[in-house]
Amino acid sequence: METLDLEQLRKKAYEPCYHQTSPSEQVTFAGCPSCAAEAKGAGGDHAEWQRARATVTLDAGLPPRYTDALPTEEAVLAWVDTFVEDPKTADSLLLVGVTGVGKSYQAYGALRMAMTLRPAVWKSTTYADFTASLRPNAKDPDGSLKALREADLLLLDDLGTAKHTEWVEEITYRLINTRYEAMKPSIFTTNIPLADLREAVGDRIASRLVETTTIVPMLGTDRRRSKAKRKSDDTVPA
Repeated sequence: METLDLEQLRKKAYEPCYHQTSPSEQVTFAGCPSCAAEAKGAGGDHAEWQRARATVTLDAGLPPRYTDALPTEEAVLAWVDTFVEDPKTADSLLLVGVTGVGKSYQAYGALRMAMTLRPAVWKSTTYADFTASLRPNAKDPDGSLKALREADLLLLDDLGTAKHTEWVEEITYRLINTRYEAMKPSIFTTNIPLADLREAVGDRIASRLVETTTIVPMLGTDRRRSKAKRKSDDTVPA
């Protein structure tokens, strides 16, 4: 995989641009059209500007808890490498494990690294927010589904956590099947054991996930509970 210092890239993205005419303009390298044009021109580094711009977009769009996330699992890093080489032939990624083992961190880290190395249109959401956004009383359910369907890379966190109803299964199938047919990769996380996946999300969805995903089991115990217990122990008087 290509090595990339994401922190150094972030500094570059937000550094003041020399094109600004006054300090009050607050123009940054990543937000400057002139810098973009120069980078695209002869002798410029357009890839660096695109990645700087992607860094700003990721900082603005990712949940604050995950803006610094980086993948550490070898299988996740290997998937990122495959995606960056050719998104059209890359499988999706499915992280499976109990609550609190770090699935979301690895997933957002994979999204962040993939979209920095190969900038494209991305979307991320939790399964609960996905189902809520498509209910009849939601603001723009058709628009929400369209954006998730068409993103070059989608992260869907906590797949299967919504109550399983015919409606939930149908809208999930519409999303996953559209991306399946378009060969658009996605990143999924789930707490549901693989053996129970068909019952939890339905045969059609489970079949497509098994066929088209690199499955990464995440082992361990709930880190959140362990951290909370340590804090609790620290506050108990000796």
